[in-house]
Amino acid sequence: MLGGGPAGSAAAILLSQWGHPVRLITRATADARLAVSLPPSCHKLFDAIGVGEAIAGAGFVRATGNTVWWGHADPRVEMFAAGALGWQVPMDRLDAVLLAEAAAAGVTIERRAIGEADLEVGPDRFVIDATGRSGLLARRHGVRVYDDGPRTIALSGEWTRADSWPVPDDTHTLIESYESGWAWSVPTSPGTRHLAVMVDPQRSGLVRGTTAREVYLAEIGKTVAFKQLIGTAALSEGPSGWDASGYRADQYAGDNWLLAGDAGSFIDPLSSAGVKKALASGWLAAVAVHSGLVAPALRGHALAFFSQREQDIERHYARISRQFLAEAAPTHPHAFWLDRADLPESAAAVDAGAVRAAYSQLRTSPDLRLRTGDAIVEPRPCIHGHEIVLEPHIVTGSEAVRFVAGVNIVALRQLGPAYSQVPDLFEAYCRREGDVALPDFLLALATTVARRWLVAQ
Repeated sequence: MLGGGPAGSAAAILLSQWGHPVRLITRATADARLAVSLPPSCHKLFDAIGVGEAIAGAGFVRATGNTVWWGHADPRVEMFAAGALGWQVPMDRLDAVLLAEAAAAGVTIERRAIGEADLEVGPDRFVIDATGRSGLLARRHGVRVYDDGPRTIALSGEWTRADSWPVPDDTHTLIESYESGWAWSVPTSPGTRHLAVMVDPQRSGLVRGTTAREVYLAEIGKTVAFKQLIGTAALSEGPSGWDASGYRADQYAGDNWLLAGDAGSFIDPLSSAGVKKALASGWLAAVAVHSGLVAPALRGHALAFFSQREQDIERHYARISRQFLAEAAPTHPHAFWLDRADLPESAAAVDAGAVRAAYSQLRTSPDLRLRTGDAIVEPRPCIHGHEIVLEPHIVTGSEAVRFVAGVNIVALRQLGPAYSQVPDLFEAYCRREGDVALPDFLLALATTVARRWLVAQ
């Protein structure tokens, strides 16, 4: 295991729990890094990895939501659903908690520089590259691809004040778009906030020799809400800066090697999903490696499944970021936004219209008359417990699908032609596959018809 961030620690903990010897190599000291916001959905990942209690006891600020000035002067207060709580986390502290849990799980941790010999794989020796932007294996195998678009630099500093911050909720992540960039702030303790600005280095003073501090303060000066936020606060540390430009891999796994977390792809910080993505990537890397070790015949399938899933996740978050950027661009007619707001019509948007039409057809038809379409059903990899196994999927081109909204569409396709009413089909499905929510079943059925895996007659 190379790298001791969230992805590396998550994979190491799980593989050790599942009975495999794990050696994790990480740098001796942690870099000063941006504090991050973790959504409530990370709770499931923490529990799956087995670190939920450690995270709960770490004393991180618990967040109730976000406050956003995005293309508008008035704040939009967004509370997490059902009173759920997220976390506001300094990355060095999160890394320390996860590494301590890895050591407790039996992982051998070596704090030193990574050498060439550490990159070598073997028949029973997997190497997971979780070295973040360094991407040692990604560079060695020449699989890293940088976005063609403009570069982004993050400048971050720590601010303190004696009284409370002038915001609706001091636990919130704050986000503001402004003329030539966007700003982001998270609290790390009472009276202390990290504040970052995302700027284009080619269109800021950074390329003209202006100091990072001068550029940082000048960018905050262009904001409205954030400028007021720091009015009586002191810059106690920083700013520090680093490259926040996106990249991805055209292959995330090969002959007993895998790229996990930021070693494989880096998503726009605007998504606020970097750590969640890293934890999920580490979990999936552990599943793939475990599968390859306990079932060598499936090793190729497991690595291919991991690579495809990581590619899909990067595309998903890239699409979300473009949507956010496009939302603010009309308010800020500046090159920073014009260069980043390209939002081509996605396949998901096209599918959504077809699914709505199929749903309407099913709802208004007096009888359900379905026949199986010409889709191909083949065994493809999927996750079952701690392993990747082969199960039937519906295959269309390069896409293989088994579940939609938690509904097994292979089983649904088999059952569909035998029933003339949706309630009867729903009951038959639940008897065979187990209970599912009716709205999820209807979405899956409409999707199956829209994709012509079942054809409505």
